[in-house]
Amino acid sequence: MRATVSTMLSCLILLAAPARSEEPPSKPEEQAAAKSEPVPAAAEKAEQEAFVPPDGWRPKKRGNFTVYCRKDQAMGTRFPKETCYDEAGIRAMLAAQLEDREKVDQLRRICAGDTSCGSR
Repeated sequence: MRATVSTMLSCLILLAAPARSEEPPSKPEEQAAAKSEPVPAAAEKAEQEAFVPPDGWRPKKRGNFTVYCRKDQAMGTRFPKETCYDEAGIRAMLAAQLEDREKVDQLRRICAGDTSCGSR
């Protein structure tokens, strides 16, 4: 039994390992060209735009850094809880919210009818 389990685990590890490419290593000139590729226009545009935090988020200075904070009601207490993120954190949070919203919308489109979701 143990031999079977260990054999199965070793097979799974080998299957999960990334495949090695048979390409020869690239030349230093090609590596330098790959590193100096231009940044996509969308990324440049995002960097050039001034960051405007969403409604309810207020900028605060913490040393040399600017963070954006908002106060929320904590569960089980009347005292507000302050949540702060930097610019990258807010952008990541907004991207996650957008992705969640798209997933919910997709589920709504799929389950639009009674028969499509398995209810009878």
